[in-house]
Amino acid sequence: MAELVVAWIARHHGKDSAFDANHLGKLERGTVRRPSSLVRAALCAVYDATEADLGFAPTEAADRVSAALRGRTDVVALDAVASVLGSLRRLEDVAGAAEVVPSVRRQAALVDRLARNASGDARSCAVGLLSEIEQYLGWLAIPLGQWGESRRHLDRATVLAIEADDSHRLVTALSFAADRSLRRHDVRTADALNEAAARNPRSHPALRTYLAYQRADVLARGGDRTEAARQLGRADQLVDRLPGEVPESGYWYTPSFFTGERAFVLHALDDRQGARRAAADALAAMPATWRGEEWEQRRRELAELAA
Repeated sequence: MAELVVAWIARHHGKDSAFDANHLGKLERGTVRRPSSLVRAALCAVYDATEADLGFAPTEAADRVSAALRGRTDVVALDAVASVLGSLRRLEDVAGAAEVVPSVRRQAALVDRLARNASGDARSCAVGLLSEIEQYLGWLAIPLGQWGESRRHLDRATVLAIEADDSHRLVTALSFAADRSLRRHDVRTADALNEAAARNPRSHPALRTYLAYQRADVLARGGDRTEAARQLGRADQLVDRLPGEVPESGYWYTPSFFTGERAFVLHALDDRQGARRAAADALAAMPATWRGEEWEQRRRELAELAA
């Protein structure tokens, strides 16, 4: 990423522009909180995104967060941080997990400080947001093969969600942990985590749909093909009843995403033709910004399965 930014600046502003390449290193290490206007312009050009897409908080929001760090945390400051987290998720869609991990870690450290300065409702809000960031770090560690890191973050996300009494974030953390176990071929642990998540009735319908596909996958890998097929049919019915809006923290829960989940279940059921077809359908409907992402690559592998 740094090389592309430097090349863009040299091409558009000349090699003699007043740009310090060390500025990028400081940005990545977190010692610079907001890039210079030149670097912001280069980043926007490289990623074909706006400043808002890349999570560069407006000055007013940044000032509110700074004030909260010096005094009492309020919900407005937390909302400002949450908006940056949403932008980082979309940046990950374009740039990949490794590019956003340092920034997400800085967000976690920031919200941890804000939580210490918070009380009452603001405290619950801060702890809930910290749970979401920890679950995101746990998810990002999976495509990077950092299994221990993933478990550590997801365990902390679960504890924080319980403290915040936040059902949606608790269920999401458990579902991510179940997915991690499936990737590690630990079907028994995935089964227990998925069941624990599904027992909570307060999660969003889109998340319950994800859990239904995950349950079908667990059953298929565990050898219960009849029950897995029945559960797959139930999951397909839930997709047809999805609400028009999904939580910002689960914006990827779209029909095309679930078609891809269906492909994984069919593959676990040894239906190679069905898995190839479902994966191809998922890829055809997938947003362009997801191209090259780890979940796109997994679906492409299914779509290209040999007969």
